[in-house]
Amino acid sequence: MTLTNCNVISLIVCAGTFGGLVNFAQARTKESTWRDGCWSVVIGLGAAFLIPLFLNTISSSLLAGLLNGTAGSADPFVFFGFCLLGAISSKSMIQSLSQKVLRLAEETKRDVKNLKDEVKPIIDKETEPDQHKSNESAFRVEAYGLTGDDASKVIKALGDSKYSRRTVQGISKDANIAEGTVIETLRWLQQNGLATTTGGPRHYWSLTDKGRSAFAEISSLRN
Repeated sequence: MTLTNCNVISLIVCAGTFGGLVNFAQARTKESTWRDGCWSVVIGLGAAFLIPLFLNTISSSLLAGLLNGTAGSADPFVFFGFCLLGAISSKSMIQSLSQKVLRLAEETKRDVKNLKDEVKPIIDKETEPDQHKSNESAFRVEAYGLTGDDASKVIKALGDSKYSRRTVQGISKDANIAEGTVIETLRWLQQNGLATTTGGPRHYWSLTDKGRSAFAEISSLRN
């Protein structure tokens, strides 16, 4: 069975109007007027027109089936029932759906941010550093208040690896530095904007843009 957009809209309007009247009849008092009934119908129509969005949030294919012809003979009645139920419980339905959509939007925003954080080290690793950036020489770690070559070794271990994100154990092995020293150096690099971590429960480390510039300088000086 296939329905057109006009057929679907007609079902929504009928269900919204009828549901609004049912909602009004349930809440009607002696003081209720015809204007109250009209407002109930308006709210019912609004709730009914939100049913397609509701079906989408629960990943239902009911509406899509009605429009593309894959729906069963009873599906139009099921869709009408959804719209009618939404209209009858219009206030709570609108409120709960609004909260769910906002929550999904926040979750999507958070997932996109996490995905960017996951992909950024890979992109940075494959991007040639800009040699003309106005960074101070990150290779000269004494300028940051740290002496010795531990920072350079850790930066090299991060930059030379085939992995875009590295564990403390892996860095320690490649740099031939004790894990405690690696952790201390990584924290120092993070404080100075040269490295970043994914955080708990397990820390993975990678170089920032500034860190990659430092790595490029270290590599060029050692070649």
